[in-house]
Amino acid sequence: MTGRSKHAAPHRRKKNRKGLSIGTVVSLLVCLLCFSAAFFLWKAALAGPKLNREAGEEEDFRPVVGDPPYRIAVDAGHGGSDPGAQGIVTESEMTAQTAQDLLAWLEADSNYIPLISRESYGVTAKPSERAAAIHAQNPDLMLSIHGNSAPEGSTASGFECYPSVPGRTWHKESYYFARQLAEKMQQAGATLRGHGGIRYIYYQGEAKQLVESNHTEVREERSFTLLEDVDCPAVLAEQCFVTSEEDVAQFGSETGCKKTARAYYEAICAYFDTEPLPEAFETRHNG
Repeated sequence: MTGRSKHAAPHRRKKNRKGLSIGTVVSLLVCLLCFSAAFFLWKAALAGPKLNREAGEEEDFRPVVGDPPYRIAVDAGHGGSDPGAQGIVTESEMTAQTAQDLLAWLEADSNYIPLISRESYGVTAKPSERAAAIHAQNPDLMLSIHGNSAPEGSTASGFECYPSVPGRTWHKESYYFARQLAEKMQQAGATLRGHGGIRYIYYQGEAKQLVESNHTEVREERSFTLLEDVDCPAVLAEQCFVTSEEDVAQFGSETGCKKTARAYYEAICAYFDTEPLPEAFETRHNG
């Protein structure tokens, strides 16, 4: 009988020497792609929420104001031998008129004690001198009133304001006040320039660098002296372009200054959460 030799080599299954299957390779590639996507999303999450959270904090922030009366410093930009920008109107004349109208509202409202940065608008005083005078009066809030200008032939117009910059003690409060100013000026009919009408200014030597308010990085350069050297929330407002006929008619003429002063007054009331006097109050007391 013929049979298999007992010494014959046992049958062995052949090993698969072709390597991984195509399906396995595809699965690994999909896993790798998913892992890479998850990694980049995780990295973005580390950076993204920080910026969003900062923006949200600014939007949700409310200043702690205490009880009235509140001390409000009103600074009229330029004046004396420094006329400021020249255009349809002279900047110093416009700022003086607006400051005078704003002070009248504050004087009439028992919630406020108005403060000034110099004895009269005809007195020449450097920004550092006006800042020192304001600082000495221990204000709760400061508004410096200015006008913008543009080269001949430009159609530039609109409102913008500059709060104390990020990293400073009163930045959040200043930014909150700037939001109230921009909102009230927009309601009065002004076009807002920049990011919601709010910008930052930094000095690099003699040159100024304008930065939109959504750039919240802390920088070492100084901003406007009147924002840096007063110990309270502070905003510098450019109420209109003195070189724009339309802008001046709305916010730089005699009636325009009154309209702007009213918007500033309502912004101050919004900051301190007080009820503004009715607009008819001015007519009753000036008629």
